[in-house]
Amino acid sequence: MARYEENVYPRNPHRRHTSPPPIDFTRRTPSHDATRDGGPLSPEDTSILKRALEKREFTLIGEDEVLKSYDYVIAGGGLAGLVLASRLSEDSSRSVLVLEAGMSGDEVKSRVDSPAGAYYQSIVGSDYDWKHVTENQPNLNNRDISWPRGKILGGSTAMNAMYLVRPSRTELDSWSNLLTSAQDTTSFPSSSTSLWTWDSLFAGMRKSENFTAPSPEPWAIGGNFAFSAANHGTGGPMSLSYPEVMFSIVGNWTGALERAGIEPLSEPNGGVTLGGFITPSSVNPTNLTRSYSRPAYIDSLPPRSNLHILPEATVTKVGFSERVRSDANEVIANTVEFGRESGGMRYVVGVLREVVLAGGPLGSPKILLHSGVGPADVLGQVGIDVVSEVPGVGQHLQDHMTAGIVWESRVETAGDVQQTGTDFASSREFLSFINDAVAFVNMSLLFDGNDAAISAFQTEIRTQLANITSTSADGTTTNTMIPSSSLEVVEGYKATYELTATTFFENSAQIEMLMSVISPGVISIQSALQHPYSRGRVYINSTNPFDPIVIDPQYFSHPADRTIMRQGVKLVRQVGVALGDLLGPETVPGTAIQTDEEIDAWLTRSGANTQYHPAGSCAMLPKKWGGVVDGKMRVYGVANVRVVDSSVFPYEFAAHLASVTFGVAEVMSGVIESESFEVPRQARVDDNSLGRQGSGARANLVEVGAVVLAGLVGVYGVM
Repeated sequence: MARYEENVYPRNPHRRHTSPPPIDFTRRTPSHDATRDGGPLSPEDTSILKRALEKREFTLIGEDEVLKSYDYVIAGGGLAGLVLASRLSEDSSRSVLVLEAGMSGDEVKSRVDSPAGAYYQSIVGSDYDWKHVTENQPNLNNRDISWPRGKILGGSTAMNAMYLVRPSRTELDSWSNLLTSAQDTTSFPSSSTSLWTWDSLFAGMRKSENFTAPSPEPWAIGGNFAFSAANHGTGGPMSLSYPEVMFSIVGNWTGALERAGIEPLSEPNGGVTLGGFITPSSVNPTNLTRSYSRPAYIDSLPPRSNLHILPEATVTKVGFSERVRSDANEVIANTVEFGRESGGMRYVVGVLREVVLAGGPLGSPKILLHSGVGPADVLGQVGIDVVSEVPGVGQHLQDHMTAGIVWESRVETAGDVQQTGTDFASSREFLSFINDAVAFVNMSLLFDGNDAAISAFQTEIRTQLANITSTSADGTTTNTMIPSSSLEVVEGYKATYELTATTFFENSAQIEMLMSVISPGVISIQSALQHPYSRGRVYINSTNPFDPIVIDPQYFSHPADRTIMRQGVKLVRQVGVALGDLLGPETVPGTAIQTDEEIDAWLTRSGANTQYHPAGSCAMLPKKWGGVVDGKMRVYGVANVRVVDSSVFPYEFAAHLASVTFGVAEVMSGVIESESFEVPRQARVDDNSLGRQGSGARANLVEVGAVVLAGLVGVYGVM
């Protein structure tokens, strides 16, 4: 069970693997709690505080301890949701409630905290995983694909592989340029488009970080790989570091890449992605535990009486005022409904300022749809009244696809060590080792420098854009690549497609390679598609918010995606050759698979899968392009609901999405703090309509006085 003081930041990176002295519970200084005067606590309060901290109960309350209303209600206690909760509650005059569908995670803390637990004792497939599954994919041999997502405080940062890889400057600046090109100054004034640039997001990403350089011995074994402390932050909540144990083949990674024509990247995460490097990971070097959004942004806080976090609380819908609209004639959110399980009691909490959806690319569109915000056809099919017609909700869905080539290993792997069951295999040092060898490559490398082939491929892709839609007399469209009849959504696809086929085609990474050494006896290298042309959607087919959302990514609906992945497989094999006698025979897909047709068939049959990076389902695009949120992430047609998570990305980045999502959440925290909407008094809901609901019976919520809140009943901030 983690101790509060282990998570205080900024941390001392030179004090490794030791516990700091315990807190003096008899006194709380201003640095521990900005909302108090720093005076001594009474003996009774001291006892309560110490007991709460030791039991990790400080932030976990039941439904009946929720207040009637909050300034901010955050739907989703994952990556972005907990960043926002931490930052918005810095103002002690503003109250914040986080509603997280998953459990707290205390029962599986040791599995989550261990970095290598992501491989050897993963919570994937457990009750802490949403266990999403896609629709059968016709272009993948009718396979369905598992999409694990974290159903736990911390969200998917509690189960991911902890890579820290940023997008490139080109990709982030293109986001701002794309919005500006729409010439929609109402939704995208320069004050908002300037937020979505490399400079702005780089600052946000660095703000979240506390970087520690690698220790000398594992760094030497890893080949003295390049890193840049200047490209990372210090003193931020989330720790970044490198494993305390390294394997020799990692030290051979960049050399093998060079022999295959892929240059090493000298300053990773500084705006250039192309090249090979060893990534830092979100691991706390002081105790070698996973540094995810919960310990980074919540466990590290002093107690805050204005921050409440409620696990096992699924947001079922957002409610809107029927009496009052905003000055811009937008509907105003005034309540949030939540419950623990289907058919169980429902609760309603009032909203004084804003609702922030941070449920990710599956959870956020689902809440909007059940609240009556989305495409009219989807809502009509299930009988939900349209509150605000936004055709893009659930559209523009994208994902990174990946395929792994596997060889027998001629050197020791982490999987070999783990299988021994020795004391070392269960040590913190060994369990800090996670995969971190990557490379990003462009079209030139994928096509072996054949300029004619590259040019022909680009022309083919751009020609296909003109042929993917046809417009009928009634103004609707029919197509095979865009799962919407909305002309707005089609226009958004065209805009992002053109960007992908020009700027990113020429100047951005197309494939990521990732080497894995965590399985016994084998080494694998993945080929992962970074800028897909295929687009899918998510939608609901039931009025029950506890039913799973329908996921149809439409993998390989655009043939270019399969071609790029095939070329990636070929290049991965060249890297395998460059690794020489460190590798044995290829076992997957095997040397019998050689021709383009054979590789394509393998990808379709079994080889292609997900890299677990969905995005885009609440895209930040003009509404005329099927967008869902404006430049400050406000949902179109709604005055005070924002979406802040990876669903807002208008296209996939050649990156791992956690870092940029931390940056987005940091940027948006400042935006919301400075200009949040205030619900007019006449739009607010009477207290009698708040609290426990269901079966015609109502039970009022417990009113908790300010003295009791400050005195630790229902106080949040330490988990």
